[in-house]
Amino acid sequence: MNTEVSGRGRKRPLLNIPVERLDLDPSNPRLPKDLRDKGQTEILSILKRYFDLDELAYSMAENGYFDEEPLVAVPIDMPPEFKDQDPVQFLQDDSYLAYLQNDSTRFTVVEGNRRLATVTLLLSPDLRTGLGIRGWPSISAEIRNDLRVLPVVIYSSRTEVLKYMGVRHIAGIKKWESFSKAVYVAEMVDVGSEINEIQRQVGDRANSVRKLYLSYKLIDIAETELLMETTRAKEYFSYLILAIGQRPVKDFLGIPNRLNEVNFNDPIPAGKEPNLKYMISWLFGEGKEKPPVVRESRDITNYLTPVLRSEESTEYLILTRNLMDAYDRSEGEKLLLLRNLKRASKNLSISLGLITKFKSEEEVKQEIKNCQDILNDISKLIGE
Repeated sequence: MNTEVSGRGRKRPLLNIPVERLDLDPSNPRLPKDLRDKGQTEILSILKRYFDLDELAYSMAENGYFDEEPLVAVPIDMPPEFKDQDPVQFLQDDSYLAYLQNDSTRFTVVEGNRRLATVTLLLSPDLRTGLGIRGWPSISAEIRNDLRVLPVVIYSSRTEVLKYMGVRHIAGIKKWESFSKAVYVAEMVDVGSEINEIQRQVGDRANSVRKLYLSYKLIDIAETELLMETTRAKEYFSYLILAIGQRPVKDFLGIPNRLNEVNFNDPIPAGKEPNLKYMISWLFGEGKEKPPVVRESRDITNYLTPVLRSEESTEYLILTRNLMDAYDRSEGEKLLLLRNLKRASKNLSISLGLITKFKSEEEVKQEIKNCQDILNDISKLIGE
C-alpha cells in the first residue's frame, strides 16, 4: 500500500487510507437530527434509505473510485500534542505524519459520506444482506482492490473543515438542500463563528446565511418549546425561508424587518409564540388533523402575505384555516387589480411616445384596437 503523503507541499496531507480505518460521520448535517449519533451500521442504513446510493454503486462497480474526488476526514481522538496547531505546520512535522499513517489511527469522514457508504456496502455482501439490500452489482477483484484504499484529504479538526464544507455546499456546485445548509450554519455558530464571518466565508451577499439561521432557530423553538412535530417543516424548509422574507410575516412574528437586527438568541419576542405556532401550522400542518393551508410555495406570496396585511383576514385564517376565504377578505384582489391597472397605464404612456413612428403598421393598429376593446368592456362594467 502506498503511504506517501501526496499533499506534501500543499496545505493539507492527502493520504491513501484503508476503508476499515474510515468511519461515517454521526454528526453529518444531512442526517435528520433524530437520526444522528447512531452506530456505523445504523448510519449505513439511513444513508441507503434516504440518499440514493444505488447510482453510485453501479458507477463504482464499473469504474472503481475516482481519485479526483478525495474524501475529507479528521482524526478521531487526536493526541493532545497535535491539537490546536497550525495545520500548515503539520506538513513539516514528521511525527504527525507518522501518526496519520499508523494502522491504529482512525478517521471520521466529514465530506463524502455517500461515497464511503457505497464503498463499504460494495465491499461487504454480508452488510448488504443484513440491511436487506438487493440488486446491487457484484464487483471484480480489480475493482475490489481499488475500493479497499481511498484518497483522503486530512484536516486537523472538524472546526477547520467546516469552512470548506460551507463554501462547497452553500455557495458551491454541490449544494445541500435548505435544511442541511441551516444545520451547517448552526454548527458554525456553535463552534464560535459569527454570522458575518460565515457570510464572508461562503460569499453570501443576499443575507442567505441569516435567513437560514433564523429559520433554523424558529424550527428549533417550534420543536423544543412549542412541542410541535417538525419533520415536514425540515423537508419543506424552503417554505419558511421564503415566508420570513415577507414583511407581513415578519410583522406577524415580531421579527425586525432588517435581518441584521435580529437577536438570534431570542428571535421571537415574548407573547409572539402563538403566532409562530400558527405560522408553522399553516406552512407545514399538524398531523392528519390539521393539514397545511399552504399547498405550494407561491401560495405564500400570492395569498398568505396579503392575508397577514389585514387583521380581519388574519383572524379569519386563525379561526377557519381557510386560506382562500381569508384572502377574499384581505383586499388582495383589489391590490392586484390596482397593480395591474397602474402597470398598464404606465406601459400605455410609454407607447404613446412611439405611436407616431409606427401608426401606419397593421400590427400596431390591431393591438391598439385590442386595447380599445378592453377599455370599452371595462367602461361597461363600471357603468361609464
